[in-house]
Amino acid sequence: MKTMWDGLLSFLAAIATAIITGGPSWYTYQATEAGIAPKWALGFVFVLGGMGLILTVAFLRKAKGGISPTRDRKRRS
Repeated sequence: MKTMWDGLLSFLAAIATAIITGGPSWYTYQATEAGIAPKWALGFVFVLGGMGLILTVAFLRKAKGGISPTRDRKRRS
């Protein structure tokens, strides 16, 4: 039961990470395309989006393995 709960928590962490990093990245990209933000802001879009992608994939791997988001390994029963 703990493994399933830990997997769910990791899945929720993946969703939260995707939203937290994806939203600002998308809107900054849209602002640069509309001419509101300068073109050099695209560098920050790619850095933030890349970090968000890496973290989201890491949390999804933990969710698949049933590992809590704050742990490296599964809990002992």
